[in-house]
Amino acid sequence: MQKGGSVDRREIIKSVLNGQRAHRLPRAMFGGGRWFWKQTGQKPEDIETDPTGFAEKLAALYRELDTDIVFAGSGMNSFPAEAIGGELAFKEGQAPLLAHPIIEKTEDARYLDHVDITLSPHSLALIAMIADLRKRLPDRYLCVTSWGPFTWGMILCEWNMLQERTTRDPEFIREVCSLGVRLSLALFKPLIEMGSVDGVVISDGAATLVPLDLYREVVLPSERRVFEQIKPGIARFLHQCGAIAPQFSLYPDSGADCISIDAGVRLADAYRLYNPRAVTAGNLDVIKEVFGGNPGTMCGAVADSVDGIPELFTKFILMPSCDLPPDTPLPNVRAFLACADRLGH
Repeated sequence: MQKGGSVDRREIIKSVLNGQRAHRLPRAMFGGGRWFWKQTGQKPEDIETDPTGFAEKLAALYRELDTDIVFAGSGMNSFPAEAIGGELAFKEGQAPLLAHPIIEKTEDARYLDHVDITLSPHSLALIAMIADLRKRLPDRYLCVTSWGPFTWGMILCEWNMLQERTTRDPEFIREVCSLGVRLSLALFKPLIEMGSVDGVVISDGAATLVPLDLYREVVLPSERRVFEQIKPGIARFLHQCGAIAPQFSLYPDSGADCISIDAGVRLADAYRLYNPRAVTAGNLDVIKEVFGGNPGTMCGAVADSVDGIPELFTKFILMPSCDLPPDTPLPNVRAFLACADRLGH
């Protein structure tokens, strides 16, 4: 587990995903794209012209943080939509979205049966940046992030129309989710073939807004299709946020190796449901505690979050409930990560 006298965080995450007992409590900040940009003075649109410089600044900050996992590309999940004609919109302080919806009918999504990622300059730059990060951070567990299938629908469609279709047109939702599967895989596969990533992540928080039957019958199988097409040896992470309580017992059926959840359920309950099928992660309220708390009270909040988990060193990764707000104080981030060692003792 040691490399050059320091902790090999990459090996720690590999071992916990394989069901082994970790000698050190695994810890990570989930996502954090906008937070990292703000800390390093970068903008997501900068990546197209200088992916190497982007990677260099991110790597320098990651080296200063005791986080075992790097969620590369966080905040840039919408980039692959450029490959199917989506126009990216960059607004100050926000993650890039689309300037306007591009899917209105079932046939629109069905027609786009092939996604050529080379038609997205921003995705190509992102792939180059992640490959560079791999070289700069050899001891970190590197994951590439994308939207989950239904959240892709929220990106590609006008929201009110999509919401209305969830109650009357499951075939439309199925085709949009299938397009989301293709978009995620178009980004994942080149990086996997290059050997640049250890894992893939889909964030499908918008799926908590659909009826439970629709999630079970349409969205969940789409999440599973993403993971089924990831080759062995690459870990599969599912992140779900929002009103997860009605759905959270179903998440292991996605085929995820690690499930990162929001603060809407008791973490110990999720751990008992997911173990041994999947590693449990997440749950500490990122807004209330990591963003809005302070270093002095952080470890108490973390201890309350993990209370009741029978074995913290097996099938568990300490993470906050969701993405870091961009204005989160750096001392709070450091304090959260340091709590892993205090819990370990």
